[in-house]
This record gives sequence, structure tokens and C-alpha cells, in this order.
Amino acid sequence: MASLVKLLKDRVRSITADGQHVIVNGMEQFIGFFSWNLQHRVTWLKTVLIVFAVLYEISAIAAMLVASIRGSFTERSFTMSFVTLTGAMCIVMWVSLAVFRRDLAAAVAFLQQRQRSIHEQRPSRKALLNRVNRYLWLFYLQNIAQVFFWINLLWNCSPLAVFELPLLDMANVLLYPLAITLMSLMFIHTLMIVSMLLSGLTLEFYWLGQEFEQMFGACRSTAATAQRRYWDALERRIGSCVTEHQRLLAQISTLRNNLKFYMLLNLVVDFSLITFAGCQMVILSGGDQHLYSILAALTACLNMLNFGGLCDLLKIQVYAIKFRLFSSQWTDYLRPVSGPLYNRCRRIRSSTLIVMTRTEHELRISCGSVYDMSLATCWAVLQFSYSAFTLLLSFIETAPRGH
Repeated sequence: MASLVKLLKDRVRSITADGQHVIVNGMEQFIGFFSWNLQHRVTWLKTVLIVFAVLYEISAIAAMLVASIRGSFTERSFTMSFVTLTGAMCIVMWVSLAVFRRDLAAAVAFLQQRQRSIHEQRPSRKALLNRVNRYLWLFYLQNIAQVFFWINLLWNCSPLAVFELPLLDMANVLLYPLAITLMSLMFIHTLMIVSMLLSGLTLEFYWLGQEFEQMFGACRSTAATAQRRYWDALERRIGSCVTEHQRLLAQISTLRNNLKFYMLLNLVVDFSLITFAGCQMVILSGGDQHLYSILAALTACLNMLNFGGLCDLLKIQVYAIKFRLFSSQWTDYLRPVSGPLYNRCRRIRSSTLIVMTRTEHELRISCGSVYDMSLATCWAVLQFSYSAFTLLLSFIETAPRGH
């Protein structure tokens, strides 16, 4: 019993050691796109799973086309369309990030290295990392719960049923849950990667702002400014902070370019799910499928608001660097000096002013260079979803009167 408890503790410790990256690293082995080393057996398994999910979705789309040609659409066909379109969206979202897998893998490795070698050594930072990690776990679990509802509540809505082949129907009892699970995990994997990157960079800028604010904390009096060793330490410290600021801005610039299309797709997917689920709630006024529609709409809202909130927090922390520098009272300590220290003081003041100037430029994580991803944009999408829902609802209510 003691050995079992020790093994469990070691397993939990190994899982938590990865911090924010434990979820991404775990899913990467089976449904990710960072590593494709075919010398590992797990990579072959991952390839088979992804190919199977894509082929199943192609077959589902073909089945819906057959149903359309036959003209056999019913309320159940409406739910089948919902399942098919949702699965296609999951794959498209996965592909939209897989195109930039090298840049994203480098960003993940950058944050993982910093959290392991720098932030884990400081108790206050480690505590904040743990809180963010718990939030990401909750976000992951609420999306995983959606998968089980999808499988259990929509088990009889597979599009392949329109072929009416007994052998295919028997095989679909196993194929449908597996395919739905894989497509859902593909989508959830992209959600976790983006959420982890946005939250990780937000923490990096928050801690960098603290470093800028505490830059002159070691100086107890202005008399120290006349000492050469004070200027040596100050130049090293501000040089390190400026370098880190440039590295983080470069990471954001790369991430912003890579997420343009994904963020736009995310808005389209969430808008479609919310609107479609609302219509399905009206058409199917009761039963398990009605419950699934409610859960799908709520999950889509939470996913969209999560990205909007994280992007807003990142913007705030990037812009807060300027106010952190103001709070450091740098003008009191960087007083002009004469003699051999004059040029050094001038360089430090110039570096400080450059950092403050760069923070003036507003950070924009755009959705296809059309909208800025923010809570305001999410609210606008929710309002538009409600307008589209009421419009579709009016069509549904008036359609029977024309017959």
C-alpha cells in the first residue's frame, strides 16, 4: 500500500512539474502536430488516429450529400447536420494551427524553459503559476465533459446511418464514438495550446513589469549614483530587462501572425455553434438532444470569452510596462552625472525611454486582420448570434404556413 501511495505521489509530481504545459504535452502524443518522429511507435498511432478521424468526417459529409439528394431531411437529419458540421470545424481548426506548428512549438518550448529554469525557483511566481495551471485544468475539463455528452446524447445521430447498410451500422457503433472523440480532442488541443500561450505570455509580461519596477530597489540613497559599481549593476540589470522585453515582443509578434486565421475561425465556429444550437433547442423542444444543444451553446460561449479575456489581459500587461517604469521613480536615480559616467547614464536613460515608447504601441491580436480579439468583440458576436437566431427562428415558425 505504501509503495502504491508513493508511486501515485511521484506520478502527480511528474505531472505537475510541467506546469502549464502538462495538458498540451499529454495530448500532443495522441492528437497533436508538433512532433512527427516516425521512429516512435506513438507517432504511428497518432497518424492512424488522425487519418481515421479525417476519413470518417469525409464519409459523414458524403452521407449528408446522399441524404440531400434523396430529399430525406427530417428533424434527425438536422441533428446529423449539426454533428457533421461541428466535426468538420474541429478538423479545420486543428489544420489552421498545424500549418504554423514550428513557430508554435518554438513558443511553447520558450515558455516551458523559462518556467522551469526561472519562475519555478521563486515561491511567489510558482504559486501564481499553480493558480493559472488550475484554471487551465478547469477549462480543459469543461471541454472534455462536452465530448462525453456528445457521444452519449447523440449516439443515434451518425450521418452514416443514411446509407442503411446493416454491416456499416454495426461497425458504426464503435466507429462513431471513436471518431467523435478524436475530432473533439483535435479541437480541444488547439484551444489548450492557444490558451496556454496567451496566459504564459501574460505572466511573462507581468513578471517583467515587476523587474522594471524593482530595478532601483537596491539603491538606498541617491548618493550611490556617484559610485561606479552602482552603474555597473544598474546597466547589467536594465540591459537584461530590455533584452527580455525585446524577446517577449518578438514572441508576441510571431504568435499574432500565426493566430490571425485561427482567431477568425474561432469566432465563426463559436457564432455558428451558438446560433445552430439555439435553433436546435427550438426544433427539439425536449429530450437528450435538447440538453446537448444547451451544453454546446454554453461551451461555445465560454471558449470564446476565454480567448477574449486572455487577449485583454495580455494587452493590459504589455501596456503596464510603461506604468511600472514610472513607479520605479527612474528619474530620481538616473540623474545626469559628469565625467566618465556621463555616457553610461545617457545610455541607460535612452534604453528606459525606448522601452516606454515601445509600450505606447497598442497590442492587437486580430481575427483575420478584421477584428481585434477582445471581450468587446466577443460581446458583439453574442449579440449578432442572438440576432441571427431570432431571424432563423422566424423562418422556422413561418415555414409550415406556406404548405
